[in-house]
Amino acid sequence: MAKLLYGDKIAEEVLEELAKQKSKRRLKLAVFQVGESAVSAQYIAEKGKAAERVGVQFELVSFPKGTSQKKVREAVQEAGKSSRVSGIVVQLPLPVKFNTQEILDAIPLEKDVDVLSSRAFGLFALGKLPILPPTAHAIMLLLEYYNIAWQGKHIVVVGAGRLVGLPAILSLVMNKATFTSVNEKTKSLAAFTRQADILISGVGKPKLIKSSMLKKEVVVVDAGTSLDRGTTTGDVDFNSAVEKVRAITPVPGGVGPLTIACLLSNLFAVEKTLL
Repeated sequence: MAKLLYGDKIAEEVLEELAKQKSKRRLKLAVFQVGESAVSAQYIAEKGKAAERVGVQFELVSFPKGTSQKKVREAVQEAGKSSRVSGIVVQLPLPVKFNTQEILDAIPLEKDVDVLSSRAFGLFALGKLPILPPTAHAIMLLLEYYNIAWQGKHIVVVGAGRLVGLPAILSLVMNKATFTSVNEKTKSLAAFTRQADILISGVGKPKLIKSSMLKKEVVVVDAGTSLDRGTTTGDVDFNSAVEKVRAITPVPGGVGPLTIACLLSNLFAVEKTLL
């Protein structure tokens, strides 16, 4: 039976420390959402609860599915100019017809707590940003907390999206880790995943990775989130993998809560370093 790597316990510690911090002003996090998604709605609600715990004002700006890209971008720009807003998050995914990066680039550097604008992400890639993308930071904290050494290990990252895979890959590059990057369309995916000492997945496709695709003693960090028959699930077939691998993050309760804590940590950090 695998060891379960719970992120919520670490998140509690991070939030407790943030609640003790004194800021120059009342911080406010504005979250923009377009359309409806059960997974996004759940994640937004969790962000709101965590923000309240650390004394941060939380505002959800929700647009119906048919809203134009121009209107959403202008709203994000207005929040960027507002002295009352400390941090901005654009909940992904946006509608397919949108130019997502154009919307993200409307977020000012000093308010980009998700590190998703071109400017913020570019500085992060160069090692010149004082904050880290929340999910990549959460993964590193999780491994550190459970004393899972990654130096000299073969890490396989499944997916290269802007929220999980790409930031994780760049973090590994910066830390001189040995890794392989694959995705859901990689030919003979199992041949790569079976080589992993540590597997990080963030595709968002239920049960993409079966236990037969994993070797024993692998550590699985499942950062994928999606709905499978109404149940929140990860990329890895948890029920079968938990009987085989060395350690695994549950979904929910693994990377997700810690990602939110890291997001709020960024909100406090940008006030001190970028404003």
